[in-house]
Amino acid sequence: MENPDLEIYRFQIQAEFKTAAILPEFKGATFRGAFGISLREITCVNKPCKDCKLCLINKQCPYKQIFSVESEENRFHNIPSPFILEPPYDRKKFYDQRSKLCFNFVVIGKMIEYFPYIVLAFKRMGEKGIGIKDRRGSFVISKIESNNGIVYDGEKEILYQYKKAEKIDISELEIEAVRLKFISPARIKSDGKLIKDLPFALLVKSILRRIFLLKKNYCENSDFNVDHQSIIKKACAVETISCNLKWYDWERFSTSQKTNMRLGGFVGEIDYMGKLGDFIRYLKIGEIIHVGKNASFGLGKYAIISQSYGKSN
Repeated sequence: MENPDLEIYRFQIQAEFKTAAILPEFKGATFRGAFGISLREITCVNKPCKDCKLCLINKQCPYKQIFSVESEENRFHNIPSPFILEPPYDRKKFYDQRSKLCFNFVVIGKMIEYFPYIVLAFKRMGEKGIGIKDRRGSFVISKIESNNGIVYDGEKEILYQYKKAEKIDISELEIEAVRLKFISPARIKSDGKLIKDLPFALLVKSILRRIFLLKKNYCENSDFNVDHQSIIKKACAVETISCNLKWYDWERFSTSQKTNMRLGGFVGEIDYMGKLGDFIRYLKIGEIIHVGKNASFGLGKYAIISQSYGKSN
């Protein structure tokens, strides 16, 4: 099956609280909001202009390109953000002074050019503090790592080589069954409605769509020439053998819309069986880029927690 060749850069931020904090159980919206505010504060040079679309330099602005995404060419699709912020998923709420804070940040394609601004935004985010209302806690970044090693030393404030894309390793053995665990609520629609179970073909279709949109909008090589219909047809032959998904509701306050928004989705485990060798690369990419709506908050996070093998290819 074709290699989607999507450039993905994944980083782990390791920090320590300097003052105590209280965070919500699901921290994705809180982290994303704090990151966006901090990124705008350090990058915006035209603050009197309140609408990024009207700003004279919006095409060169890191905040506009990373956080405030639009596409004039594609009116029929919701353009995904070029980043995924993965908060701690442990639902811990109380953080004491000196508590460790670890979270992940994924950057897609050519947006990696803005990574130094992203680091400065995280530093600013730590200075301002994060948490619920008057229980914000400040933190300092000790280091930022990728799979290739340390990319930022917080103590020395040195940035190292960070432009090394993630490698997707695929087993040469034929895979006959997989178990996926959805760690954060997944919001996937079918016929305009959020679904509560997940046929394999719909999962594959959702991943393919997300890869296509990310490549189209953020990669130098935007071609994704795969036979979608053929892939989905093969995916229909893969069966669900066990489904332990459950609905999880949560709310976030939208600063832009000034209202609470319900953003529920399913979590839990699901098992698939069939000829999965052609799909494992897509499943592994999906682990990193998430699936479904609101991925930039950290929603739609899943992990392949087990695989069963057949004979060698």
